[in-house]
Amino acid sequence: MKGKILSLLAVTIFPASSFAHDANSNDILDQYRFSLFAGIGFNGLKPVNTTSGDYSVSKMKGKTGFIFGISADRNLNERYTAFTGLGIDWRGGSINSSTESLPQDKYLKSALVDYKYQYLTIPIGLKMKATEIDNIKVYVQTGFDIGLLLSQKGNYYGVLASGAKAPAISNSKLKGFANSVPLNLGWSIGVGGEYELNKSNSFYALLLYRNGITDATTPQTNSDGFKFSDGNIRSNTFSLRVGYYF
Repeated sequence: MKGKILSLLAVTIFPASSFAHDANSNDILDQYRFSLFAGIGFNGLKPVNTTSGDYSVSKMKGKTGFIFGISADRNLNERYTAFTGLGIDWRGGSINSSTESLPQDKYLKSALVDYKYQYLTIPIGLKMKATEIDNIKVYVQTGFDIGLLLSQKGNYYGVLASGAKAPAISNSKLKGFANSVPLNLGWSIGVGGEYELNKSNSFYALLLYRNGITDATTPQTNSDGFKFSDGNIRSNTFSLRVGYYF
């Protein structure tokens, strides 16, 4: 059963190269290395600009989240390795947006939102071996990832155009009050070390920086009366991961 699951993952994420070989379990397992990983991420939401229309936009607190998943590597040669996988990431952060002017119709005067996200992530990239010391391989990696938003909760505090406070929301779904983009694209760069136990098994640790390259939020699509503008918000993460190749 494990072989069938890993074969399906490899064929799905590296289809072009897999079609050139027999898609049986033993063949797939010979071509690919699989690992389980877990880690911790230090996340933040950062506005590209400090203003958006009449609104002033600022970054507030970041958020710590967890990461886990499975990865698949394919060695291209002695130095280069292609990788992909599936992961679950918890991200988020806080953004404050406010205006001193009279807001447009259906817009808020200010909003402070603490976003809490859960994403299904699919990375694809390249590892490059830098050096080898005893049984430790040191490598750098870079790539892109697509994040599919699985859930969004958070805290919300708003001031209506009239100056009255909007009902506060605590650790609940924010749909209609602080909408977000369902897909998020990012790129990453990192450095790692792999300690080889034998030809098949090894431990590794990875320091990774991820920078969002697409807007994460869409407050202009909120319910009437709760719209606001925050410009272009990027989701960034610095993470530490540990994993085991099997």
